[in-house]
This record gives sequence, structure tokens and C-alpha cells, in this order.
Amino acid sequence: MSRVEIKTSCTRDCPNTCGLVATVADGRLVKLAGDPCHPLTKGVACHKTAKYIHRVYSPERIVHPMLKEGGRWRQASWDEVFDLIADRLKITVAESGPEAILYYQGNGERTALKLLNKYFFNLMGGVTTMRGSLCGGAGQGAQELDLGKRISHDPLDHGNSRSIILWARNPVSTNISLVPLVRTIKKRGGTVIVIDPVRSRSAALGDRHIAPTPGGDGYLAMAAAKLILAAGAEDREFLFTYSVGFEAYQAILNRFSVEELCSLAGVSVMDATFLADTLVREKPTATLLGWGVHRYEHAHYSIRPIDALGALSGNIGVAGGGVSQGFEEYAPYDQTYWGDELNPPRRTFLHPKLGEEILGATNPPIRMIYVTSGNPVCMAPHSCKVRQAFGRAEFMVYSGHFMDDTASLADVFLPATTFLEENDIVAGYGHNFVGAVNQVIPPVGECLSEFHMFHALAERFPFAGRFQRPVDAWLQDICAPLWAQGTSLEAVREGAFRMDAPMVPYADKTFPTESGKFQFMTEFDPMEQIVSDRRYPYKLLTIAPHSFICSERTMAEHSALPSVTMHAQEAERNGVQDGMVVSVSSSVGEVRARLKVDASMRRDVVIAERGGWAKAGHGLNQLTRDIPSLVGQGTPFYDTSVAIGPVYEKSARILVVRERDLSPEGTFCKELERQGAMLVTLRPDGGDPLPETLSDFDGLVVFGGPEQIQNGCSKGYLDPLMRLMRECDAAGKPVAGIRHGCHLLALAHGGSVKALDEPEFGFSQPRRTELGRVDSVVGGTGPVPELMGYHCDSFDLPSGASLLMEGASGDKQCFKVGQCSYGFEFHPGADSSIVMHWIELFRQDESIREGRFRMRYDDAFFEALMTRLPLLLADSEAFCRHMVQKWLESVVSV
Repeated sequence: MSRVEIKTSCTRDCPNTCGLVATVADGRLVKLAGDPCHPLTKGVACHKTAKYIHRVYSPERIVHPMLKEGGRWRQASWDEVFDLIADRLKITVAESGPEAILYYQGNGERTALKLLNKYFFNLMGGVTTMRGSLCGGAGQGAQELDLGKRISHDPLDHGNSRSIILWARNPVSTNISLVPLVRTIKKRGGTVIVIDPVRSRSAALGDRHIAPTPGGDGYLAMAAAKLILAAGAEDREFLFTYSVGFEAYQAILNRFSVEELCSLAGVSVMDATFLADTLVREKPTATLLGWGVHRYEHAHYSIRPIDALGALSGNIGVAGGGVSQGFEEYAPYDQTYWGDELNPPRRTFLHPKLGEEILGATNPPIRMIYVTSGNPVCMAPHSCKVRQAFGRAEFMVYSGHFMDDTASLADVFLPATTFLEENDIVAGYGHNFVGAVNQVIPPVGECLSEFHMFHALAERFPFAGRFQRPVDAWLQDICAPLWAQGTSLEAVREGAFRMDAPMVPYADKTFPTESGKFQFMTEFDPMEQIVSDRRYPYKLLTIAPHSFICSERTMAEHSALPSVTMHAQEAERNGVQDGMVVSVSSSVGEVRARLKVDASMRRDVVIAERGGWAKAGHGLNQLTRDIPSLVGQGTPFYDTSVAIGPVYEKSARILVVRERDLSPEGTFCKELERQGAMLVTLRPDGGDPLPETLSDFDGLVVFGGPEQIQNGCSKGYLDPLMRLMRECDAAGKPVAGIRHGCHLLALAHGGSVKALDEPEFGFSQPRRTELGRVDSVVGGTGPVPELMGYHCDSFDLPSGASLLMEGASGDKQCFKVGQCSYGFEFHPGADSSIVMHWIELFRQDESIREGRFRMRYDDAFFEALMTRLPLLLADSEAFCRHMVQKWLESVVSV
């Protein structure tokens, strides 16, 4: 076995931009770990890194070009999709002008070559693009008012800090390389303060966790400032020599008492005192701003007082101090390669108002949308409006990895490489180092990098000669400012390079403001922030997920519903309980979620992790308003107020019986939960006792059961289980028997089960019988999609049963018996994790490997299955969703 290690850099939407070492065995990536030689990350990499291997080889990943025809996807060739896209671009420009095309470039990848994506569209004449930010725009805008330019302390300078404040920052989940630095400060006896309305995983790093009211951070900073001034501990030299506007800011402070400010901040005076004392007694203090503090319409009213607190406490322009927020990830590049100077200024849309901007666009309206490195239908605010807007476009192109919320609306899917399958250069927005993106493995399937996609598209335009150059030639030119600092492409490919940036910004106390000095905030109207709607009493804080980056997940990785957490007493006041399916509603939308309660959190907030897809039952941005921040054109996600209430007065209680690990519930049970059902799952083969009756339940779902059940061969719990299946139907309560649960249902009603001559494995397309077409659960006039099956038994119908679906050879696939009991030979809820587990088990079966079936189930069979699997899963999941809804309606109607 050949085994090599290759250095590369993570390019995901994360400030760490970790140096990585990839281990490749026989051409396949087998390990991804931190690079111990990286000067900053030093071998540290978050747990998301190891999971990325699964993402690269995920069975849900789209690895072939796809075209949508008649609402259904089909595989296509690269030439076919490039010809189609080029034709649509040319037609749209000719008929409506280039601004009828919207190019949406997300932040999923921010590397040097990504500049050329926009360069392509500017060579074409310039199209509608985006401005503003879904993330840090408000913070950057506010700091530019105070400091002239946002420049942060190098993270390595935090080694000079005696204390550190993590202000709305959660490095344990989102910036892992900071954690060793914080622990070092604490080990030396320094103080660590964590300020966050949410008690995040990083709260455990702190000596004190301060939880201000959402958006109340500025009041806390002002209270600490008043305490410092009252103690005479301010840095008078800085205030009167290197700043302007302090007297006006002091007048703002004098409008409030410390007690009033703490009340507005939702903290105690002791909290503010601890903060003030730390800043003046344990200098230098590094204040690290997180992205949560930006997510308000009036975020500048928080960030500017925090900057002011750093200034008057003497922590600006000193080693180990500063108020640091982020870095310019495009700083090392020649940004003329965006191509913006090639054309007159073109139309731009605000990120926070994406849906409204598209819907309101005239002269010309948006006819075509091209999306790269993003999932805006999921991640942009008021996502229902964004979905509506994207749906109005005549033609849409999506470049990415998975069939997410945005991709599902596209007409063309372009399968993109991951950073592990391409060459590039990347700088981070969390430090000053630049790293190489070195190709680790060949592209999976037919995937192409975005660079090569636009390279191929350019062949179809007159400007091809201006675009078509090799990767290294482009990198030499785009990164020319970096090479001028004394490094080279070859050197960066060997190891990270620190850019020429100050370790300690503003050390000379000179600021790039109009006055050359630090600028204090001189205007403050707190009444602007007071917007109250009693219908929605809680702030929804959609925090960064710990286990994923933004919306980068698969369908199988989604839980049935998003989880929301609120204070236990608030839950009781709203008539909801821990574990209940609840309605979360705002002024713009509603979603269902699974409730968790926590008696230790703030009572005025509801907490959830962002990034889940709406098509998977999540989609929390269906609740968020599409408004921009007043400074910096950021997105005020945290200014979303919500109400919590029960979905139903009484949720349907469904007993789920699982037998053996071969019978996971998958999408079927997830959809039951999404429809509001409460599930109780039992494993009788693992010792769980079955109930005597189903009087406490409204329906029964049975998965699995021993294979090759022979007639009259029931034993142990099977007889009681089949009795429950009969009694449930007799009571008018619906039953679903899936796979071997289907065989148990047949036996329970007098049918028979027999062993097949050979196993049945894979996706096959059943067809509805005449009775099946009119059935209330599985009925319909269109074709049934291919559905996954894995069994070694078959069955004969019980007397009085109706056959609803059959296979191409006449084999029975679905039947109904009694009042409302359904048997499914296939698994309607098989997701990618189930299918992959079954493939592994099936291929390990000695009777398959060595028996007469090995020719039927050879390598070519499984290669073909894997090629088609993403679309097979998408179709079967849609069928399952509809079927579960209809089955549950029969539960509710009981």
C-alpha cells in the first residue's frame, strides 16, 4: 500500500484557516489532521476536520453534471451543460443586458483563484453582484468609524496579554486555535472573561461568564467605562493626545448611572465592576470580538462603546491589548483581478435584503442566477422570500457539492471539487498567515474546480484568450503583492507564510481617520433600539453549530427537527415541555422544532444552531427579517423576535418497534416527527418489554424482524408483537410494517412468508396497481420513484388484503390489510447512512461473495448504484415525505 502525507490548508468559512496534513493511501484520503509545523495552529484542527473526509466521499455528494428537465434531474456531460449555460448567458445579455444576470458568490470558499469567478462575469460586461455581508459587516463598519481601518492584533501577540475578554466569541466551536492561547493566559494566572448572552462551550474557559441581554453589550461597556472614569483609572494621555470626541462620549455616559446601564445590559453591577477592574488592573487586556455582537441592526451601538472601553482603559496600540475583530482575507491579492474596473459601475444587491432586491428588480428584472460557494436560500434572512425570488428566475446555475436548499431550485448542477481536490492559495480572516491549498487527491467523479469551470465557459466567449491561463500563472499574478513581501509560490506550498502586517496595530498611536486620531462615538440614541412586540417576546439567537460549518451537512446528518432551547420557567409559562414539538413563530414565518429547556440560561432568549436545510425540516432563516444593519450593511439575524407554543393540543403518539441494527428508521420516522408526532421507540430484541396494549398510542410502526421467518416459526416477542399489530388495526389505529415488519404484518393477518431463492438488494421501481392508484396513502397517477430494498424473504397476501404496488416481475411490494394497516417490502425512508451500511453488510455476506449471486452483485453493480445514489435518494425522500404525511393523516383522523 502506497501512503503519502501532503500539506494543505483548510479553506472553509472559519477564521482558523488551519494548516493541515492529509494522509493518502492508494489514492484515497484516509486521514486529515492539523499540521504541527504551522506557526499558529501548531497541529490543532477542529473535530469538523476529521468529518470532512466523509463529506468528500459522501454518497449524497453530486459528482457528475446534472440537468433538470421536466422537474427531474438527469446526468449530463460537461460539454452539454457548458454549452447550455453559455447560450443562456449570451441570450440573456443580448435581450436584457448583463445586469439581468445575478452572480451570487458566497463565502464558502475565499481563495485567490475565486477572484477570477467575478473576473469572468466582468469580461462578459459586468453583471448584478452582491454587496454588504451576512456576517461581519457591522463590526468592520463600526471599527472603521473609530479606528479608520479594522486592523486586529496578530493572535501570536495574545502571548503578551495578562488577561483576555472573549466578547461574543466562542473559540471552542468556531476558532479552535485560540483555545491554547486562552489556556496559556489562564495558566499564567491571567483572567479570562467570556461575555455572551449564550452560555457557549467557551464559557468553561472563563473565570467569569457575563450574559448581557441580546444587543445590550454596549450598555455593559459603557457601565465599565463609567466605573473606570469614577476610579480615575482612565488613560488620560491617550484620551487627550491620541483621540477626539472623548468629551462628547463622556456626555453620553453622564446621561446614565452605572445602575441604569447595568439594568439596560441585563447584568449586575458586580459584572460590570469585574470587567472594569480586569481592564485596568490586569493590563494589557486583549478584547476579541466575535461575530455574534455584529448581528443586530444597531450593532454599532455595541461595538463602538467596546472600542471606547479599550481606548480609555489604555489597551489600544499596546502589545497584548487591542479590540480585535477580524482580518482582511483578500489582503494579499491584487484585487484588480476582480475585474470591476473593466466596466462602468454595475448594479449590486444587499446581502441582507437578497429576496426583496431580486423581487423588486426592474430595468432589467433578474432572469438568470449563477451561484457559487454558497447556499443563500438557506443562509440568507427571510429565506422564504429568497426561495420565492430564486424561483422566479428563468434559469439558475448552482456550483457546489450537495443538493441543498439552493441547489434544489437550480436548472443546472455543476459538481465542484472540495479544497482537497484542487490547487490554490488561501488567507484567513482570523490571522495573518497565508497557506497553500495543495491538491491531495484527484477530483472525485467528474468534479471540476470553479477555476476550471469558468476556464471551460470562457472557451465559448470571445474573451477566452484573456481568461485561459494555467493555475500557477494566475496565482503568480494574483498573489504578486504577497511575492513582493519576500516569499514565492513554491515556498508557500512548503509551509505557511506570515504576511507583512503589524503584530500590534496603531502602536505609534496614529490612526487612518480624518483626524489621525481615535474617534469616540459622539452620538447615541438608545430609543432607536427599543422595538417591542408583545406577540414575540424572545430574541432568537441562531448560533454557529459546533459540529458543522454553516449549512455544510447532508440530508442524513440532519436531525428530524432543529432543537431550540429556552428557560424552563418560560417553557412552563408557554404551556410547552422539554422534548415537545413546538411552533417557533416570528413576524415573517414559522418553523417546528424540538424543545429543550435549561434553567440556567437567560429568560429572554431562545437559542438554536443555524445552518440546517429547510428541505430537511430545519430552515430557521424562515424566521429572520431581511433588514440591514445601520452601519456596515451587515445582517441583523439576532434582531429576530419569536414566540414559542405547542404545535397541537395533542400530538399523535406513535409506538416504533425496531429490531436489529439492520432496521433503522431513517427518513420515515424523521418525517413523522416533523409532522408533530411523538415517537416512543422500543427494541424488544435488546430487552425492551412490549406494552400489553396500545391504549396509550395512536399508531404503530414496525421495522425489521428476523430474516427468513418461516410460517409458524414465531418465537419470543414476535407473537405479542403480531398481536399488537392486529389489535391496533382493530381499534382503527394505523399500522406500518416496513421490510421484515411487512412480513410480520402479513403473518399477523394470516398470510405466509417464504424464503427467496436469491436475495433482493438495491433500488427498484414498483408500480401502483389499480387499487394503489386510488389509495389514500400511496395513491397517485405519476410514476413511483425507485425505492431501496434489502431482504431475503417474500410473502403471500393475507386473506382480504389489497395489493397496492408490485415490482416489474410481479413481486409484491406494498399491501393494505384491515382498516388501515400498510406493509412495505421496500424501505421508504432509507437515507444515505442506511444504504451505505446495508451495502457494507451485503458485500461482506459470504453467501454473496462466494455464492452464485456474485456475478449479479459485482463491482459494476455497486459502481452504478453509487453513481445514481444522490438522485435516487432525493426522489425516494420526496416520496417518503408525502407518504408519511398521508399515513399520519389517518392517525389524526382516528
